[in-house]
Amino acid sequence: MIKSFVKYLGFSKRSGQTSTLGSPAWWLRNAIGSGVSETGITVNSNNSLGVTAVWRAVKIISEGIAGLDKGVFSKDSDGNTIEKNTHYLNKLLTEPYDRYTGFTFFESMQANACLRGNAYAAIVRDQGGKPINLVMINPSFVSVMFDTNRNFYYQVTNDKHEVAIVYPDDILHIPSLVLESDHIVGKSPIQVHRESLGLSLATTKYASRFFKNGAHVSGYLSTDGSLKPDAAQRMAESWRRRFGGINNVGKTPVLEEGLKYYPLSLNPQDAMFVETHRLNVEDVSRIFGVPAHMLSSLDRATFSNIEHQSREYVTHTLTPWARRWEAELKRKLVPERDKSKMSILFNMDSLLRGDSESRAKLIDTYMKWGVLNRDEIRRMEGFNDIEDGSGKKYYVPLNMTDGAENINNDGEGN
Repeated sequence: MIKSFVKYLGFSKRSGQTSTLGSPAWWLRNAIGSGVSETGITVNSNNSLGVTAVWRAVKIISEGIAGLDKGVFSKDSDGNTIEKNTHYLNKLLTEPYDRYTGFTFFESMQANACLRGNAYAAIVRDQGGKPINLVMINPSFVSVMFDTNRNFYYQVTNDKHEVAIVYPDDILHIPSLVLESDHIVGKSPIQVHRESLGLSLATTKYASRFFKNGAHVSGYLSTDGSLKPDAAQRMAESWRRRFGGINNVGKTPVLEEGLKYYPLSLNPQDAMFVETHRLNVEDVSRIFGVPAHMLSSLDRATFSNIEHQSREYVTHTLTPWARRWEAELKRKLVPERDKSKMSILFNMDSLLRGDSESRAKLIDTYMKWGVLNRDEIRRMEGFNDIEDGSGKKYYVPLNMTDGAENINNDGEGN
């Protein structure tokens, strides 16, 4: 952990627990993972990224959250929402710490939340209590603890076995799905679905060895005579050296001394590699909520369903994550006196522009019914206001009138 953490978190207390490979500390177990799948392969947040679909899904979600515009908004006395561009929290959202940009901060935090189920950042405050920095913490070093009154706090351990106690108000915590009713720690999708991901890792590993060992001419050698064990071993090694491996594809074996070669009918298609890889992508798509076409699986993709699935991704995957962020940022960063009227919001509008036809109809409806004026619509689309000021006018249909004026005292229309 970086040295500045000692200053920010105040590491002082020794945990008293040493860590060895035979008896790892809890933070080391978190780091290396303990989820051994039925394939015999340990699945954790690090090696799961070796599954290409997992890598892509995590990048898509993390970059999506990081790329959203974020701002501080408040409501005036009339209930109108006003963006507060000069508020000090805006700078914290764009420059949370001097070692990384706002994009990197949100991207890394979201990746941890996707892979490990939790993302943490220490909130550094000045003497007046105003937040001035957000410092990311490796989730492997964080544990949620409870006192005798069931009040929780965070215990952060560094690689020197020093412990810092951090109370909830001073740490951002973005969890994934939380199942325990009295707990706040999110479930790691990697550990929950380690069997599916273990199969993906095992398939990739097996395929690599498949080609490395020359499975393209896999078979056995036979002779009518008898061979001593050392002679058989030398013959097998000679065969692998001359005809095994991807670099020896296409070589024609010449057999001597009555040897016969019997190929086996195993190949990648028969071994269901293609089908298994396709199912792996579908599993990852379901786990992370990212459409298969965004993971470069276009087997069932059409122009119409890609556009529809992209909208579903924004609605059902990115938006829930954005709401988690908004709630936690407001709860931990906005002063208590301002919570009733101030919020930190993520702008999702730019992600909903994929359906150009539906968006055009929506804009047309907004303008025709006087919901928005032309300047407001132009700002939505990234254009400047109309210079002569005419864009500030609101328009309504000519055949519409105030309904209250046409109601008589009996409550019936004229």
